[in-house]
Amino acid sequence: MKKGFTLIELLVVVLIIGILSAVALPQYQVAVAKSRISSLIPVVKSMANALELYRLSNGAYPPDDSSTDFGFDIQVPPGCTQAGTTGGNHCPNNVMYDLLDYGVPNVLAANKQVKVGYAIWLQHSDHPGAIRCLAVKTDETANKVCKSMGGTLVSGETFKYFSEIVGAPNIYAL
Repeated sequence: MKKGFTLIELLVVVLIIGILSAVALPQYQVAVAKSRISSLIPVVKSMANALELYRLSNGAYPPDDSSTDFGFDIQVPPGCTQAGTTGGNHCPNNVMYDLLDYGVPNVLAANKQVKVGYAIWLQHSDHPGAIRCLAVKTDETANKVCKSMGGTLVSGETFKYFSEIVGAPNIYAL
């Protein structure tokens, strides 16, 4: 009696491994993207709270101009550079932050690599306190990330900075 595996048995094993990896890889990609965007959530909440405190003290949100000293203590993270006068910051690891999206009262952070963003509308806006997940329309994994966070698709909102830097988004309410 010969010991070993036949060619058919080896092909079946390779086929099973291929099927398992085809199912597992997309889920793994969503999990990685979700973890990358989840790390931005506390930063966005802190920036939104700082802007609300500024408004409470000064009666209005600060101007959307990165050359202005806003008068509140938000330090740009190490390695980040300001993007002109748009108020946005580009940081290592494909991360970007934006306060007051072209004068619109919201705070945004996004990971350009996974094409997903997280935004909070400020209290004195058209959508007070609303939380949004932004996913580039053409990226299936990015949209799955927002859906896995419990997002439902909304319309009628724009995030100009995200659109210019990352891509045209689908916007999900969280």
